Amino acid sequence: MSTLTSTPQPTSAPLTGTEARRAFVVSHLPTHKRGLEVAPYFNPMVDRSKYDVFYVDCIDNDEIQRKASENPGGVGQYVPRIDAVWVPGKSLSECVGGRKFAYAVASHVMEHVPNPLGWLHEILECVEVGGRLAIMLPIRTQSMDYYRQSTTFGQVVGWSIEKPSRPTPTQVMDFLSQNFFHRGEAIVEGMMPRFEDASRHYSDSQALQYARFVWDTQHYLDVHCSTWTPETFVEVFTRLRDVGLLNVDVVGPFTGFPGATTAEFLAFLEKRG
Repeated sequence: MSTLTSTPQPTSAPLTGTEARRAFVVSHLPTHKRGLEVAPYFNPMVDRSKYDVFYVDCIDNDEIQRKASENPGGVGQYVPRIDAVWVPGKSLSECVGGRKFAYAVASHVMEHVPNPLGWLHEILECVEVGGRLAIMLPIRTQSMDYYRQSTTFGQVVGWSIEKPSRPTPTQVMDFLSQNFFHRGEAIVEGMMPRFEDASRHYSDSQALQYARFVWDTQHYLDVHCSTWTPETFVEVFTRLRDVGLLNVDVVGPFTGFPGATTAEFLAFLEKRG
């Protein structure tokens, strides 16, 4: 198990911004072989013009294009076409035709997944032994999830048993009732207002209405189902490995690498034999 790592800047003139971020991630992957990226949307981590990569998402190309056209962040961005749809109710392996990949990437995806352990198992099934899954996640304490509690080992195990296919009323309630309006500025511990004084997106009553709504209608409401810090990621995934629920080694996590924001971290899950 690697310790938490803050990566020093390289001595040569580095790339900047998104390109530097991508370069750091792919430098830890066997990109001379074919890889898989889950939900690249309009900001793929692995550039198809440079690498042999297979893109997959849970919605089709028409729906992706529609969503991107309605997203202010997607204006003017290139939205690559995906190669396969991860159809609900079918395994990822089925959806990609049984292909195996040398590595996989999922950037800012896992926090939206209601059953993260089940989701990871499906991705790792498509990765060769010795291959890596790169995961990039928001840091809870530097995001709109600041006032929430970090996801626990018990929650991850419980969700893997319950196997929710959409965010649960509890996940929806926790996200909507505990997040706050965050403009992306750095959060300084000890300088934050009390939760009661924070500017919120939703009142408790509104959160309750949404939680009941998703239960009554089986509606899929996209929320942050899980929350992480680099430290809690290591703690939870060490326990998942040690109890035999995930056959991987953790490499990282990494923070402060070139192009990264202060609100995200990167970790790799390396598949054991």
